[in-house]
Amino acid sequence: MAGKDFFELRNLNASSQARTVIDDTAVAFRLKYIGTGTVTTVTVDTNQDITLTTSDGGAEEFLLATYTTMGTLVDAINGSAYWECVLLDALRADSTASSVFVDDADVTISSKGYYDALIDTSVAKAMTYRVTYDRYPDTEKPSGSHRVKLQEIVYNLDINAASANGFRVYEWDALDKTETQIYRLASVDAIETTVNFASGEGYITAGDGNDLIVRVIDATSLTDAAGNFLSCVFTRE
Repeated sequence: MAGKDFFELRNLNASSQARTVIDDTAVAFRLKYIGTGTVTTVTVDTNQDITLTTSDGGAEEFLLATYTTMGTLVDAINGSAYWECVLLDALRADSTASSVFVDDADVTISSKGYYDALIDTSVAKAMTYRVTYDRYPDTEKPSGSHRVKLQEIVYNLDINAASANGFRVYEWDALDKTETQIYRLASVDAIETTVNFASGEGYITAGDGNDLIVRVIDATSLTDAAGNFLSCVFTRE
């Protein structure tokens, strides 16, 4: 069992974070090239495939008809010798079909050296954000035990209508590789809505090494709108 000094040190090193996603900006998965050559193109064809073309690996095509869920697609990409991939604002069971990705003939590299496959909000009919210690596939976490604590969520989304279980929080278990819904509320349509715990003084705390996944979903529609957003306030320890 960890001693008192460990918990005091973890608390002292904690950092508060606030992150917001809007329409078509949630990241299904993030890619990092780990080969020794150069990247030619990273292509997302929402009706067909994800194709990663490099000088040393050639064209690696991942057919969406074969990898029908986000989990199987990410696992397949991680099987490449030239790429690392991390699942972010999605569940492993989410479908890769029906044009759920933002179509991009040539995904551009970010300033930090990553490629993001984005989710089309209105097609997915959900807006999701993963609260995690680190959102990058090749970053080594500092040694020791780490966790995240979700304090508050604010959202305003043009869903079809308020629905039971439309607001959800899942916990990703890093050891068992499972996602379990741990919190639910009725969703609210097109009104800025705040969800917190113990009047803002409490948290939902993930287990060590686990993530929390916040989602607002509607079975009928989630319409793109200028005011759509989902914001999460959390602490990394």
